[in-house]
Amino acid sequence: MTTPAAPEICCDLHMHSTASDGTCSPSELVAEAMALGLQAVALTDHDTFGGVAAMEAEARANGLRFIPGIELSVELADGGGIHMLGYCFTRGRDILERELERIIAGREARNRQIVTRLCELGLELTYDEVLAQAGGKIIGRPHFAAVMVRRGYVAEPREAFDKYLAKGKAAYFDRERFTAEQGISLIRECGGVAVLAHPSLLTLPAGQTLDDVIRHLADCGLGGIECYYSLHTPEQTNTYLAFARRYGLVVTGGSDYHGGRKPDIRMGCGKGDLRVPLRCADELEARAAQAA
Repeated sequence: MTTPAAPEICCDLHMHSTASDGTCSPSELVAEAMALGLQAVALTDHDTFGGVAAMEAEARANGLRFIPGIELSVELADGGGIHMLGYCFTRGRDILERELERIIAGREARNRQIVTRLCELGLELTYDEVLAQAGGKIIGRPHFAAVMVRRGYVAEPREAFDKYLAKGKAAYFDRERFTAEQGISLIRECGGVAVLAHPSLLTLPAGQTLDDVIRHLADCGLGGIECYYSLHTPEQTNTYLAFARRYGLVVTGGSDYHGGRKPDIRMGCGKGDLRVPLRCADELEARAAQAA
């Protein structure tokens, strides 16, 4: 299979700030993008727009093209996890923000359940400890694992998941997520473009192929697919580009940069060979304008 031509580094449309689980502030992300000579960037924090305003202002002050974004955790109807990127939001973000507030409130209740269960199991820790570990970010299971390591209950985070926090274990509680269809609908209601994130990491429902899933999502209003990604092989990239052509989807790409949390992935170039053409940003904005 022919390796897709590698365009010069032009943009990075998938990165995370301290508003979710990244280690760089929005202003630090802009500074790094400017140093790398990127021509466009998008902030896609998990389930929050908390860093968008600051990064947009910083990007504008430095003459850097900026696209507001988000990354939602959603589920397929027949099982399987998926991440959905949303971009552009030409009609504002109020509807999606309200739904995210509701989801986050449910997540807080789930987190308190985890604390209670761990204490019942003899692992005494407090919600305030976990909150402090999260440092103002949305609490997730890795923050529980970090507290458990610090207290000496487990030797490493993986052990915390294997013994207590993974699905099916004693301190696991599920949380509400959007369905994939709801995620697409909410993004579109806000004038945004819904994009399937890193399809190579998608957990497929039993008996379904990736083609089945993408065809269904495209029928539901999916607008794009993340073809260029740090962990995609050239063969995978070619496959996803073919899906984009088949179903009329915008091609996007990004590093999934998290700063020090994923030190092997760098902004703009992923593991060293990622190249995302500027036309990805152009086509995203054009698709959003067309929808508006």
